[in-house]
Amino acid sequence: MAEGTEAVQSVLYYTEAEAFVETLRTFQIKDIGSDKWETQREHVEKLNIQAVVDATNNVEESIKELLITHEKIPVLIHELIALDLWKRNVLPKIFEMKFNAETSFPAYVVMFYEAILIGLLEVLLFHSECCEAAGDALHDLLQYCQHKLVWLVAGEEDWHDISVESTSVSDAKDELLKRHKKISFDVSLKCVAIVRYIGEHSKDVSLGITTRVLNTYDFPAIFAGLIDNPPWLLRQDDGQWLKYDNNKWNKHSHDDVKNLSKLEGQLWIGMLQFLMSEHCQRNYQLNSSNQASILKLRAHFHPQILNQLPALVDLQRYLEELSLLSTPASRPPLILEQVPEFYTALENKCNGKWKELAVKHYKEIFCMSKERMKKQADKFAATYDMDVMSDLLSEPPKCESCGEGAAKRCSSCQTSWYCGRECQVKHWPKHKEPCKLIAKTMKDVKAAKSQGGS
Repeated sequence: MAEGTEAVQSVLYYTEAEAFVETLRTFQIKDIGSDKWETQREHVEKLNIQAVVDATNNVEESIKELLITHEKIPVLIHELIALDLWKRNVLPKIFEMKFNAETSFPAYVVMFYEAILIGLLEVLLFHSECCEAAGDALHDLLQYCQHKLVWLVAGEEDWHDISVESTSVSDAKDELLKRHKKISFDVSLKCVAIVRYIGEHSKDVSLGITTRVLNTYDFPAIFAGLIDNPPWLLRQDDGQWLKYDNNKWNKHSHDDVKNLSKLEGQLWIGMLQFLMSEHCQRNYQLNSSNQASILKLRAHFHPQILNQLPALVDLQRYLEELSLLSTPASRPPLILEQVPEFYTALENKCNGKWKELAVKHYKEIFCMSKERMKKQADKFAATYDMDVMSDLLSEPPKCESCGEGAAKRCSSCQTSWYCGRECQVKHWPKHKEPCKLIAKTMKDVKAAKSQGGS
């Protein structure tokens, strides 16, 4: 990422990234959507893109080092928690109001920030030094992940409505509700990797984190529940299967669907860590409930899985031995657990004010002035400059409609890819609004640059 590096395309120069990291700070929930909050959101999006580029190309991860050096990883976690509380307590009240917003774009940008933050944390927490640098903020992050994964395990949502593209034109509220659901689904799935990384590095952090991973939230049982009843797998009427992978639903035959996706691999590797590592075995408290959940995994060992992850043979043997034993009568160690500080402080600050915040943010975000919306679109267009982003793609782009390989890009906004005209027409009702806004913004930006250079 340094100025002298030519082998890998960069989004940010090192000096830019350092300036962005140094200025990162925490915001209160009432400040979500403000100009200063928007500026930081833009900076974090660029940091995230650069972090992914560095990790993908296996080069020096300067973003990681900067965030550790300047002690900013807890700030990212704080912002994630603030946005989570906003989406749980403010957004539903906004949807209950008389909804007259003409466009969903400004609100979508705010909601999508959660995916940016969780994506950046997923890249960072792969490294044990980032887990150590997160410190006590991991307590809040684990509570966040527990809430998201339990929501998936509960199976109360019908995921079919986000598995197919709608061809009907919906109003801004309906469009936002569907986008909110898809973002929540994507974010929840990313929590699997984050919990796995924290569990893997738990021996390098406090014993309280280990206890929270294994016993307070019992992530081994949660992981087992997801493997046993995966919400990313849907069977269609024709016998084919839909599997959600890389943010897309893809069709699979009965035999192909048994091959592990990246997400499923994360779950199984996590179970290996939770049940087979000496550190976790020493601290995990088995009881009749979680033992019953974990033993259900025995039904999921088949040749494809064992061929892809041979280490699972040891786990299979362990589970067979566990099934023959009665639940051990263990006495949990006496540990004073720390309360998640960010959740507590943010909720106390807004207690009794959620309705007031809903009215405030409806006016400022959902009914944004055209001038402010244009400024936001300017930042969006600058962040996702398509000529630069095309050079950064690690794999061929996918069609926005069907998910297959795409060779053609929308000529107007240059942001969406399609395999052909049929899919582009099908996706147009969804793409129309942001396309026109981004295209106009890019046109105005080019015109301004042209006038400035003349």
